[in-house]
Amino acid sequence: MTLRRQLLIAISVIFFAVFIGLQILSVLTTKDYLQQQLASHAQDAATALSRPLEDAMAKNDQTLADIQITTLFDRGYYKKIMVLDPAGKIIISKELPANKEKVPTWMPVLFDLQTPPGEAFISSGWRQLGKVVVISHPAYAYEYLWRSMQEMALWMFVMYLIVWGLTVLLLRIILSPLEKIEEVAIAIQAKRFQRIEVLPQTRELQRVVVAMNHMSDRISALLDEEIAKAETYRRDAFMDKVSGLENRHGFDLRFNHLLSEDGRFDTAVIFVLEFDGLKEFNHQYGYQQGDALLADVSTVVREVVSKYPNIVGRIGGTSIAAVCIDVDEKGIGQLVDVLQYRLNQVLLRASRQVSLAAGAVVFGLAHTRTDIFSRADLAIETMRQSGNGQISVVHLEESETQIAGSHGWRILIRNALAENRWVLFAQPVMRLQLRQLVHHEVFSRLLDTQGNLVPANKFLPMALRHQLMPEIDQAVITLIIDMLLTPNPAFKHIAVNVSLQSMESQDFCDWLLARLKFSPELAGRLSVEISEFGCARDHAVTKKFVALLREAGIRFGVDHFGLDPHALNVIREIPPDYIKLDGGLIQQIASNESSHAHLRAIIKFAQSMGIPLIAQNVESEESLQLLLADQIDCGQGFYFGVPEKIVVTKTD
Repeated sequence: MTLRRQLLIAISVIFFAVFIGLQILSVLTTKDYLQQQLASHAQDAATALSRPLEDAMAKNDQTLADIQITTLFDRGYYKKIMVLDPAGKIIISKELPANKEKVPTWMPVLFDLQTPPGEAFISSGWRQLGKVVVISHPAYAYEYLWRSMQEMALWMFVMYLIVWGLTVLLLRIILSPLEKIEEVAIAIQAKRFQRIEVLPQTRELQRVVVAMNHMSDRISALLDEEIAKAETYRRDAFMDKVSGLENRHGFDLRFNHLLSEDGRFDTAVIFVLEFDGLKEFNHQYGYQQGDALLADVSTVVREVVSKYPNIVGRIGGTSIAAVCIDVDEKGIGQLVDVLQYRLNQVLLRASRQVSLAAGAVVFGLAHTRTDIFSRADLAIETMRQSGNGQISVVHLEESETQIAGSHGWRILIRNALAENRWVLFAQPVMRLQLRQLVHHEVFSRLLDTQGNLVPANKFLPMALRHQLMPEIDQAVITLIIDMLLTPNPAFKHIAVNVSLQSMESQDFCDWLLARLKFSPELAGRLSVEISEFGCARDHAVTKKFVALLREAGIRFGVDHFGLDPHALNVIREIPPDYIKLDGGLIQQIASNESSHAHLRAIIKFAQSMGIPLIAQNVESEESLQLLLADQIDCGQGFYFGVPEKIVVTKTD
């Protein structure tokens, strides 16, 4: 229950108690007043009646006495009027029936109004003729008391509404800093370190806000320092100091990762640029001028391709490669024209001593690095020989595919979805120090019509091209849920990759949330992994999807982490439950000290954020010991177990 609600309830209880107290006090005071008035009223009536009854009683005219009493009694203000003789015998008696009060029946019982009788002697000279006794009727007194109670309750209710409204307004003003403090506290718990910009006027809350801001600033400064250190190590390991681009080592790691089955792209284009005459230019004008020219060329390349997700690196002394991901034919044409024009403008400053030889190759996920660079080399040589200065664009054909054409792949994947022809494999993730199982990561494979397994790097490009990834991810997650719902599942905790295309699909997100709401017990046993490539490519989509996972209670991790230049900023912005370090980076630590320093910086940053790390591609005892020395939490690879086929029995 919120503090505002608790305070409102407490104020309401106090107000109700005050209301009851005031009501009781008012009733008792009014009751005493009414009883005095009833007694006075009865006595005045008895005194006034004794005089006219004197004549009637002196003449022994009972009829006249009865008329005189009836005249007064019929007004309805009296409960009982009696005339007694000197011996106390009732001569005349008039009495109204009981329960004439227009009030609730419980009121006379709870508040019994005493009506003392008024008495007056009837005498003629010194001779006593009798006595008249008058008792006032309490009906009007009860009605007055009931009206006063109602009026009091109405006024108190109006006052309560006014006080309640003012209290809500004041609490909103007073407690608004608390809401901001709560928001920041939740953000800090989620590893997002925010500030409260407006200081509250309340001294105690002001101190809390100042303390929280100070804590957030210190932690943010520490994280910024760790990111800066990591970036420095990354530059030393993967950046070319002259051009400011990725060096050959960094470019190869990112490009090889792109071509792996986790790259998750449809088509891409690579521009390979070679600058002829740069060596002679260096000899004539000096290496400083040559480095400046190369830096200018690198700046142009980086600016031109910045519109698309890209990888740009210096892959040789005079060679630069730029990869642009998911570019359509029109975009490729524009890139070629702009790149060629701007590079020629830069090279004019070299007095035409340096010339450009370039080639562009459009490729897909199924193509190999060797094929891509072989065709790029051929395109470069073609440009040199033609002498027309035009960058030629080559499209690699998908001759390796088992089914001819894009339409055939679409039919194959569609049929696999309709017939549920998917095979799942699971590989363990182990805690390194204790050798304990953490969870299993699931990989999917497609079965063709002959029952042969189709690797992911064969069907994923076409699935992406035909926007089928959401349906594939849905089918795979459905199989996982079916397996987890079996009485004795072989795997208790499962992690599965979800593509960026699925994250962008509102239908997939709605289905996932509804499916997990239907089986909420699965949320704690399921983890979703998003590739670093996907996180860095679209921050807004990633944030929205992660919020959905949080709402469903699902853990999420960032897969293949450590290669993107902005990776640590992504983690800072969207903190995951765990990070999986890229296998290519892990394999470098034994032989490349710069890569190892970069990895240590990532580890320290993750430890500062309290995020566990999982190393991929752990293949040997030597790698294991290096990871233990670096205090990495968990590992995954053939050293701990090969992917094991999952047998899924569909639940009813």
